[in-house]
Amino acid sequence: MKKIIPSFLTVLNLICGCFAIALAFQFQFEAVLILVCLGNFFDFLDGFTARALNSVTNFGKHLDSITDVITSGVVPGIVVFQLFKLSGNKVSDFEVLIFGYDLTFSLSPISFIAFLITVGSAIRLSKFNTSIGNDEFVGLPTPANAIFFSSLPVLINSELFIESKEIFLNNYFLISSILFSVFLMNAQFRLFSLNISIKDFKSNIYQAILIIISIPILFYFQLGGFAVVVLVYLLLNIIRNLWSIF
Repeated sequence: MKKIIPSFLTVLNLICGCFAIALAFQFQFEAVLILVCLGNFFDFLDGFTARALNSVTNFGKHLDSITDVITSGVVPGIVVFQLFKLSGNKVSDFEVLIFGYDLTFSLSPISFIAFLITVGSAIRLSKFNTSIGNDEFVGLPTPANAIFFSSLPVLINSELFIESKEIFLNNYFLISSILFSVFLMNAQFRLFSLNISIKDFKSNIYQAILIIISIPILFYFQLGGFAVVVLVYLLLNIIRNLWSIF
């Protein structure tokens, strides 16, 4: 039973990712964001439960990795793929003859750049799985990246950005965001985790600042505010790394 509980939580994460994929293709971005957040919550719980019950297994680790690729890799890729379509990119018909079958595909080739996020996430997760455990992250965690891109269309569609949609819904912004996120996920850039240390409260200063700043952001921007929170998280880590140098 101890081994089943963590795996069950991992499967719940996987289910959230599958549902999020289906809803992303229907442009239901708010539901996608909720499912991604819920899936990542289950991702946190399965690891926490496995350690608490002393039931960490190789099977659980592999299942968790596969699930993370879906929820934190495939989902944000599809979300951005849909954003490329909303940007008004031309859809062309391509005919391919395979084994005597004449197949016709209606595609917008530039939209497939979005799946670089999926590739970058898979590489990031592979590095994480083979790294030695640490209290810090090296590279932007895939859940944070997934939450950013899943909340981006919600933020864009909010009343606050009605007049500035074109700034975000264009190929230059989307491609730049994709490439930057892939770089951040796999760069040797140290970021603090959200684990709170009870023994040393001074080490929680950046986590506390992030929580305090996040509350008014989420209140003001609502669900779309998660994208802003991820940007604040990155900014705090830049300040933290620079502060450690000096």
